[in-house]
Amino acid sequence: MNFLYAEQGFVNLTTARVAERAGVSIGSLYQYFPNKQGLAAAVVDHYSDEVLARFTAMVRARPGKTLVDTVDAMIGFALVSHPHEPEMHRALNDLAPRIGREEKTRAISRGMAKVIETELERHRQEISPDLDLADAAAMIETVLETVAHRAIQRHPVRVGADGLIGQCRRLIIGYLRSPSPS
Repeated sequence: MNFLYAEQGFVNLTTARVAERAGVSIGSLYQYFPNKQGLAAAVVDHYSDEVLARFTAMVRARPGKTLVDTVDAMIGFALVSHPHEPEMHRALNDLAPRIGREEKTRAISRGMAKVIETELERHRQEISPDLDLADAAAMIETVLETVAHRAIQRHPVRVGADGLIGQCRRLIIGYLRSPSPS
């Protein structure tokens, strides 16, 4: 279903075509999924869970000695590893609200923010003391997700991959180290 959906869109996708591509009978498909929406929800859930698991693994596998190292690992995932299938990612982001899976995508964002917060706690001494780490983590998750989506949407205002990574680092590190305006 993943690639079929990206190729055909939700309206044109049929369970018969999914069954054919998967090499199973339509009856077998209906044993697990009651309809096209149920199948699509399972795909969104699976993909979302996979993204969170990969993000967690990548960030924790590269425990940064410094805040910059840690931020680079997060940016690396968001801009290099995360959009590994840009067309699929774009298609599923468009699909989730259409099939009532917005809460799933919000839960994944909260999960990613929690991972970010845990990593920020390891570097508390490098971060402005007046910054709430939970708020900072939510902000960083939002920034990275937004930048990643802009990159995969072929937005007309583009920065090359290396430039984008550097600009994200500058933005996030500046935010984390800057004292609150009084």
